[in-house]
Amino acid sequence: MKTAGNQLLKKGPMTVDPYSRLVALPVQSENIFHFPEGLPAFESVKEFVFLCKPDTRPFFFMQSLNPADLAFVCIDPFLICSGYEPRISDADVKCLHLESMEDALLISIVTVTKDMRDITTNLQGPIVINIRASLGKQIICDGQNYPVRYRVWDMLDHLEKQESRAMEQPGATERQPLVRGHAER
Repeated sequence: MKTAGNQLLKKGPMTVDPYSRLVALPVQSENIFHFPEGLPAFESVKEFVFLCKPDTRPFFFMQSLNPADLAFVCIDPFLICSGYEPRISDADVKCLHLESMEDALLISIVTVTKDMRDITTNLQGPIVINIRASLGKQIICDGQNYPVRYRVWDMLDHLEKQESRAMEQPGATERQPLVRGHAER
């Protein structure tokens, strides 16, 4: 399985308006991902686009096309949870038309709170994307003991400290911070 990132943007980044909706419509059809079953509690919402904004890294957005005012904050679960290995059932593999796990991309929806230190993500119910077929589905990791509310901020603090230590090493090159503005919060 691949980690999240620009694999979701087949034709390059989309236009993002930072002052209103996330994406300026219309969207190129090759950037639309279809969720035949919708999402739990949003079964009628079937089409999404993924948006990456540099100033919100490592978070990105999964925005509905209809209604256009519905969007979810997402994160790459492998970034924040070492050893994360959810199993995808044969039924889900079939539903997503996955011919190879190389075409599978996992993402996790984030629950945002007023206090950013309390944000969580659902590791028990990741979203699986078939990047080749532009299909998506939220699955349930039956028989696996992953939390529904995994604290994201603590792990981001840990990763940022590791990155800072790496930057102090001789020969290190300047990189964009893991989370812009994260240290100030």
